[in-house]
Amino acid sequence: NQLREVKADRRESERDAKLSEAVESLKRLFSGVHGRMTDLCRPIQKKYNLAITVAMGKFMDAVVVEDEHIGKECIKYLKEQRLPPQTFIPLQSVRVKPIQEKLRILGGTSKLIYDVIQFDPALERAVLYSVGSTLVCDGLEEAKSLSWGRERHKVVTLDGILLSKSGTMTGGNSGGMEARSQKWDDRAVEALKRNKERYEAEMTELGSAREMHGKETEAAGKISGLERKIQYSDIEKRTIEEKLSKICQEREVIRKETNRVKPELNKLQDIIVNRSKTIAKLESRINEITDRIYKDFSESVGVANIREYEENQLRFAQELAERRLNLSSQVSKLKNQLQYEQRKDTDGPIRKLSSLLESLKEGLVKVQNQEAEAKEAMGTVGHQLDDMRREAEELKSKADQYEIVIQELKKQTSNEVAAIGKLKRQVTAKETQIEQLKSRRQEVLENCELDQIKLPLVADPMEVDSAGSSVQSATYDYSHLSRIHQQDLRAAEKEKLESEFRSKLETISLEIERTAPNLKALDQYEVLREKEREAIEEFEAARKEAKEIIDKYNAVKQNRYEKFMDAFNHISSNINKIYKQLTQSNTHPLGGTAYLSLENEDEPFLYGIKYTAMPPTKRFRDMEQLSGGEKTVAALALLFAIHSFRPSPFFVLDEVDAALDNLNVAKVAAFIRAKSRDEAKGQDDEGKGVGFQSVVISLKDSFYDKADALVGVYRDSEPSCSRTLTFDLSKYSS
Repeated sequence: NQLREVKADRRESERDAKLSEAVESLKRLFSGVHGRMTDLCRPIQKKYNLAITVAMGKFMDAVVVEDEHIGKECIKYLKEQRLPPQTFIPLQSVRVKPIQEKLRILGGTSKLIYDVIQFDPALERAVLYSVGSTLVCDGLEEAKSLSWGRERHKVVTLDGILLSKSGTMTGGNSGGMEARSQKWDDRAVEALKRNKERYEAEMTELGSAREMHGKETEAAGKISGLERKIQYSDIEKRTIEEKLSKICQEREVIRKETNRVKPELNKLQDIIVNRSKTIAKLESRINEITDRIYKDFSESVGVANIREYEENQLRFAQELAERRLNLSSQVSKLKNQLQYEQRKDTDGPIRKLSSLLESLKEGLVKVQNQEAEAKEAMGTVGHQLDDMRREAEELKSKADQYEIVIQELKKQTSNEVAAIGKLKRQVTAKETQIEQLKSRRQEVLENCELDQIKLPLVADPMEVDSAGSSVQSATYDYSHLSRIHQQDLRAAEKEKLESEFRSKLETISLEIERTAPNLKALDQYEVLREKEREAIEEFEAARKEAKEIIDKYNAVKQNRYEKFMDAFNHISSNINKIYKQLTQSNTHPLGGTAYLSLENEDEPFLYGIKYTAMPPTKRFRDMEQLSGGEKTVAALALLFAIHSFRPSPFFVLDEVDAALDNLNVAKVAAFIRAKSRDEAKGQDDEGKGVGFQSVVISLKDSFYDKADALVGVYRDSEPSCSRTLTFDLSKYSS
């Protein structure tokens, strides 16, 4: 049974996959295809899956299309492609019955199937056509009362039992129906898978966890910076609001005062208008009288009235004064220029330039001579160097040839020594054999003498001086031996043996003569040995010199490392204390934390130094993620820590407070002021840095009001130069 169910599920899955592919093809080809019912709607709760599946029946896999024409086109396409048949529900032409509202208020657990399905409102007619007015309830008894009561209804239970109006009941354990009901969950799973793939793609686009952490840290830094800006903005807002309220009060006071003064102002304006009219009348009267008095004079000079003449005369006088002023300024400039030119010594620079030119010419001649001598010396040295290189190459080639000859001679000598040893071994063996034969012969003769056996002799034995010598040197006659014994001693065989022996001796002698050594080879070998000894001595001297240089280099390297580590340890131990001094406040009495770390302690020069600074209440982050003010405070702490190791006479700080807020400006100014006191100079405050003098360039009054003296620089426009003003603040310090 399980195998049959598995096979059925597999066939159902294959069939469902084919149907899905066919529907996707229809959706691509025809614009009015919406999809299958299982893809377009879903239950509101999982418990209604089986009930909705049973209620929909064959319409569960139906395809929803826009109108009847699109449905016909889809059926035609399925026939042409030989695809499985499908049921199509056209939204515009399908006939549906409206929902009876009284079915929603029957009570109990009953609900309309239509109400437990989620779908797009545009698909309402298709869903209503699929399920109609079918009810769903929890238990079978309630379903029976609803289906077979006074009013009959189509009812389905949660476990898939269907009760029709006609009185039939459909139910039981149907694996296929339950498998079809799982499609609702499959749709949710597919949606979750799609969401997972989308989220994975988004995570891939976002990058790795480290990059996310970096971005998060950067965003957190930006947020903290924005929060601080918001705080500062709130403070500025409150300040501006206070100023605005004061200005409003002042405006109200001014408005009241204006209202109070306005009547008096109107009276004064009326008086001024009346007085202006009176003055105008008087001026016109005065002008008439003046014109009558100076009428003859005006006519004689050709003007309308005396006022015009006065205006012309005044304008002419002003122009004349301006011209005189311009001429006088030009005359003074010319006089000054003339005096300057007269006072200026023109002959002196010419004499200096002439002497300088002569000296330069002499120097040029000397340099040219030296250059010619140097070129000649370089040419001579170059020729000598080329000759030495050629000689070295020839000596090297000869040495290589000699080395090859020596190797060949060594090989020949070893071969000849081996051959001589072999021949010596053969001669020794033959001599041993002869001695054995002689001893054997002597034994035979002695035995013959003891046995009194007379041996036939060829020569007379009395001719020999002594008997012992006659026995050894006598020549015996072997002719009396039997033929059997003479077969081995025939003359032909003896001659043959003697000739073979002689030929062997001659061959050995020739080999010995051929192996005679070259007497000059030993001298050549000694010469090469001497050259080898000199080369070895030069090599040993070079190796000794290289060892001394390496020792000196290692000593310098160790000295450099020790000095660097002394400076690093001092700065690393002081920077945290100095940074705490620069960052501590009433709200954060402990201040921040700063430290230095080597990336490679064994070889610090091959790698870098990591500087980490953590402001108060801030967690660890890279230096690049700090704000501008925090970076400035960290940089000043490092600068003061380096200064504590090798103190300089004074500092020149150029607008180091540009990125600092008012609070940090006050902290830095207080630190510099504390270190510039007489009691702090030249001594170490337990690693807090030694005192120093400082010249600070700043535009913030909260910074330079802590100074001992002020130096202001301004531009003087007349001579077009800069001037300074000084002000001693030490007498105002408390």
